[in-house]
Amino acid sequence: MRRVLFVTAAVVAAVIFFALATLPPRPLTVDASGIDPDLVRRTVRGAYHIHTSRSDGASDKATIAAAAARAGLQFIILTDHGDATLPPDPPEYLSGVLCIDGVEISTNGGHYVALGMHRSPYPLGGEPSAVVEDVRRLGGFGIAAHPDSPKASLAWTDWDAPIDGIEWLNADSEWRDESLAALGRVFLHYLFRPGPALASMLDRPVATLKRWDELTRRRPVVALAAHDAHGGIGRGVEESGVRKQALGHVPSYEASFRTFSDNVILDARLSGSATDDGRRLLDAIRDGRVFTVIDAIASPGYVDLRGYDGSAATVKVTLPAGAELWETPRGVARRIEVRVPGSPGSPPVPWLLSNPVFSSAPTIPPSTVLSGDVVTPPRELDWRVEKDSRSTATLTAGQQQAAMHYTLAPGARTSQFVALAGDLKDGEMGSVQELVFSAFASGPIRVSVQLRYAGRGGERWGSSVYVDSNPRDVVVALDRMRPLDRQTGQTPDPATASSLLFVVDLTNAKPGDSNTFSIGNLRIAR
Repeated sequence: MRRVLFVTAAVVAAVIFFALATLPPRPLTVDASGIDPDLVRRTVRGAYHIHTSRSDGASDKATIAAAAARAGLQFIILTDHGDATLPPDPPEYLSGVLCIDGVEISTNGGHYVALGMHRSPYPLGGEPSAVVEDVRRLGGFGIAAHPDSPKASLAWTDWDAPIDGIEWLNADSEWRDESLAALGRVFLHYLFRPGPALASMLDRPVATLKRWDELTRRRPVVALAAHDAHGGIGRGVEESGVRKQALGHVPSYEASFRTFSDNVILDARLSGSATDDGRRLLDAIRDGRVFTVIDAIASPGYVDLRGYDGSAATVKVTLPAGAELWETPRGVARRIEVRVPGSPGSPPVPWLLSNPVFSSAPTIPPSTVLSGDVVTPPRELDWRVEKDSRSTATLTAGQQQAAMHYTLAPGARTSQFVALAGDLKDGEMGSVQELVFSAFASGPIRVSVQLRYAGRGGERWGSSVYVDSNPRDVVVALDRMRPLDRQTGQTPDPATASSLLFVVDLTNAKPGDSNTFSIGNLRIAR
């Protein structure tokens, strides 16, 4: 028995000695005396992308705000999972921390965080481009979450969609590519030095930064560092719908907040009015007046880019000992990084990273235009209704117009849907590039325009369009259609399509929803 106790004690002592001997260093203290005091007062530190117990986080808003206060933060941005049909909570101060409510929306091609958005009249989801469009229409600012996550279902896929922002760093993505041995070391170090232990998993996300730089050559895209904090490791809602804590509250919210921060430069110091301060903070983020500091490496960090036009002489930034200031190559969008010797990662993560300053106007991609001759189909389609057994729909058709009044079955979600469908002749859609039609609805909805291929097992490819009470022409590019039945591969030849459908389902509607939409003047562009 004594021998067992002795061996156990020796092993424990060896583990503790190893942990202490390999601990990551404490954060460096940086001299900020050369920075304009007014700029220091207007620069506020905070955390973005946080989950509470309203979705798959471990704690409520008040508890999280208290953790942020202990970590020295001045704001937090909460991003619980949802479909944007619930109104966001108004900004409020808790424990002296400004709390702002956003939402993380799941799409078929990754997650999109919406900030400053009004409540949506229908559930947001489905195609990434449709969600991006809806967030912008509803006054929001959207950010592609964990864009290059090692977990394929979380990675962003639609880089043609005009996203407003991107997470250049995401803590959830950083641990997923670590070995079990490395994660074991992190856990040991976390017991003694939590923030630096978590920072030891950070790498420079080369692919994401390259993609961001390419996007900013064409238009402004704001980058934020995302804590993706849940208050502990567990299974998220995107995996099971129920959060299951695996290691209690490790990592804690406070430890996550001590790892890095998003620093926002306001037009004036915080006033104490949550409504005004929340609006000003989100406006500053929209404008790109935000930079990231890895606080577990060194702190504080400040950057003054006033008057910056690509000349390093006009940049004022705090520099830890031995740090190097780096700028992107000369071009439309210039940003800076500060690199500190001994930073974690392979390659090392930058200690400070700014958003770009544009030296000239970026090139804005043109809107979608018709790419061929527009012709009216030689015959009027024989429209019919397709639906699930419990939903109801009434069709009125004639004179190149079809209208459908529908009510999705109320109650539990059982794949309710209604569709306006018309059969196509063989080859009728041959060489077609775009569908053009007029559309309106009694209330805002999203309609999925689909082609069904009977010869391919009935698989469907589609594209979502927004329709409301203002009649307008809608253009659907066939090469932008996406698979709807888990099939993969290239878009089929439209000439082999057997049916054209206009579908409303639970992707962007709720059980019990009722509406009327009308489709008319259908044309094709070859």
